[in-house]
Parts: sequence; C-alpha cells; structure tokens
Amino acid sequence: MTTEILQQRRSLHFPLIDLLRGFAAISVVIYHIIEHFSWKAFPAEGILSWFRIGWMGVDLFFVISGLVIGLAAFSGIDKSGPQGFRMDFIRRRIARIVPLHYLTMLVFVAFIMPELIFQGFWSNLLAHLFFLHNLFPAFHGAINGSNWSLGTEMQFYALMVVVSPWLYVTRIWKVLFAFLMVAWAWRLGTVWLVQPDAMGPFKIFLVSTQLPGMLDEFAIGIVMAKLFRSDLGHRIFDYCQKLPVALCVCAIAAAVFYLMLSIYWKHASFWDIPVMVVLFRTFIAVSFGLIIFAACVITPGVQIKRLLWPLTYLGEISFGIYLWHLPVLLSLKRLNWLSFEQVVVLALVLTITLASVSWHFFERPLMQKYARSSKKVSVQEPVPQVEKAAV
Repeated sequence: MTTEILQQRRSLHFPLIDLLRGFAAISVVIYHIIEHFSWKAFPAEGILSWFRIGWMGVDLFFVISGLVIGLAAFSGIDKSGPQGFRMDFIRRRIARIVPLHYLTMLVFVAFIMPELIFQGFWSNLLAHLFFLHNLFPAFHGAINGSNWSLGTEMQFYALMVVVSPWLYVTRIWKVLFAFLMVAWAWRLGTVWLVQPDAMGPFKIFLVSTQLPGMLDEFAIGIVMAKLFRSDLGHRIFDYCQKLPVALCVCAIAAAVFYLMLSIYWKHASFWDIPVMVVLFRTFIAVSFGLIIFAACVITPGVQIKRLLWPLTYLGEISFGIYLWHLPVLLSLKRLNWLSFEQVVVLALVLTITLASVSWHFFERPLMQKYARSSKKVSVQEPVPQVEKAAV
C-alpha cells in the first residue's frame, strides 16, 4: 500500500469530494438561472438536461455532509470522549457556517432587497439569525432564498451534538434503519396531512424538506463514515482501490445514477405523486452515496490532482458559490437585455469571484484563527481541508 493511501486513511480526507462539491454548487447555480430567467429553450435532453434538475445538488450536499460531519463527530469522540467533543464540535460548525451566512444576508438586504426592512423585518431577521427560517412559510428563503437549506443543515448539526455518541457505538444497520424510518414516516405524514394551495406544492416541499424528512440523505453519509472507520470498511476500501474493482464501482455508481434520473424524468411532476415524495429522495441519496464512495476509493496521482485543481477549487469555495449566487442572479435580472448565454457567463464569473474573495479573505482566515486558538485541533483534521460546508 502506498504512503499516500496510508496517509489518506489516517486523515480520512478524500480529495475528489471537493470535485463533487463544486459540481453540486454549479448545478444549483445553473438550475436557478434556468428558473429565474425562464430559460424555456434550455436543453431538455442529453447531458445538459441535468441542470434542469440541478436542485438535486442540494441533496448531494446533504449526503456529503452526513459523511464529513459524521467523520468529524466520531473523530472528536475519539479524542475527547462522548461528552467532551461537543463544545469543540459546536464551535467548529459555527465558525464554518455562521460568518458567511450573516455577511451574505447583510449584502442581500442592503443591496438586493432593501424593501425587506419594511416587511416584518425583525421577525424575519431573527428567524434567519437562529437558522429557524426554513420552518416558516413566510420566512423560508425570504433573505437570500437559497439559504433555506442552511436551516436544515444547522438543525442536523444540533442533532449530531445529541446523537453522535449513540451513532458512535451503534451498528450500521440500526443507524440506517432508524433514520430511514423517521424520514419515510415524516414524508408520509406530509403527503397525508399537507395539501397544495394557491402556491402550488410549496407547502409540501417546505414540510417534507424539514430535518426529519431529510434524515435518509444524511444517513447515507453517516453510514459511509462508520464504514470507513471500521475494520470491514478498511478491507472493503483497500479492495475497491484496485483499478479493476474501482472501475466496476464507478460503473455501478453511473448505472444507478442513470436509473435514478430515468425514473425521475418519467415522474417529473414529483409533488403530486405520493410514492415519489415519500421514497424517491432515498433513491437519490443512495445514487449519490455510490458516487461519493467511488470518489473516495479513487486516489488520483500528483499530476491528475494538478489537472483537476480548477474543479476541486470550486469545491473548496462551494459554500461561497452557494450563498453568493442568488444575489448575483437577482442583480443580473435588472439587465433585461442580456442573452441567456451572457447571463450564464456573467453569473458564473461574478459568483466564483465573490466566493473566492470571501474564502481567501474572510472565511478561511476566521477558520484558521479559530484553529490556532483551539486546543483540540488535530493535525489529522485540518480545518481548511476537511470542514467544508455541505449545504
């Protein structure tokens, strides 16, 4: 086994995960361009049709979050015990998520929609400051709309503070079973109790995407985290890193992903089909879980890493891409003479620029400042590399 693979096992840092983060972020950006600019002529077939359902990038973020946050929590328990890990875990989550969330909220209110100040502002603001905005129809996405998922994400972190010691010692199948049952029961209740109204299926979307309804997606990542730390997982991991096996893993992941997309396109109305609402997100999560597993078992060489650097860099700044892109799009909508193609170019350039600046001069310095002041930072869990936002 090479020294590089041994080091990867010790750090449990998988470089290609950043590539998936970048893909997820760009998928959401282009999806919102299609929706906000009513780009009806955007391809509905072929590879580009993926971006018509780029909202699935959020689901990919949630599965990655289950993996990364699971590894972080379990590592903290290794070092500090089932009680002592909590404060350090909370501080790290706050340092990673809160500063940029607050900054982009400020920019959004000040420069994009200042009229929000005169529309029940304080209740709206408090809900967003405490990551409760996703719970209320009036506040869901009201300030920088794409950050609705941060509410679900931060509530998942709060849950992990409580249940990580149980996850740490519980068998994988029990964890998976418990989380699946909660998610399916929640979404089944949504189908039974929530009816579409004048806003269409928005309420069903709002309720079904609360934390209990998304636990199956987080669960797939947590299960991988537990597997990678187990002796059985180590053996599977080593076996899958052999080139022929790795290629088979990639082929299986691609086949399941294609099947998932095929089923979705046949039932794309989605919200008026109960079985899709209740069960299909689990299939999305499994599909993305296989892709993430394939990305984890592939260990690119130095030259490949250099070639992939522009793509993995997008993953490094993906949290910023996610939070900055909507203010950019709403600003560009004022230039109604732009062509769709010009919007795509300008939106990507401006969003990536803002995300890059905020990462290098705002987010990372704050994370590094925290890392220097924390007595519990481990060299096996470098903050800028491992603790990326998965929202």
